[in-house]
Amino acid sequence: MSETPTTAELVEETSTWLVGGGVITLALFPLALPIVALTAIALIPFLLPVVAVGVVVAVVAFPVLLVRRGLRVAGMRRRSSRAKLDPCHSVA
Repeated sequence: MSETPTTAELVEETSTWLVGGGVITLALFPLALPIVALTAIALIPFLLPVVAVGVVVAVVAFPVLLVRRGLRVAGMRRRSSRAKLDPCHSVA
């Protein structure tokens, strides 16, 4: 038959596992930073095409957005001048 452990035994076993985990974590932590740095360096070739596509999209989108803004401003000026000339014309 199995014996139910006491509270003190549970605390001792938990403490043992936590100390072991801490020792392993402290032992492996110095290796973590170089692995993260090497991973970041290894990902640079994969990120360069994404950045290049983003720059191309931005170069194409910028003039389109400027033209849309210019047309919007011109339309607002046209509407405001029309409202000044015709007091019966309401702008919604």
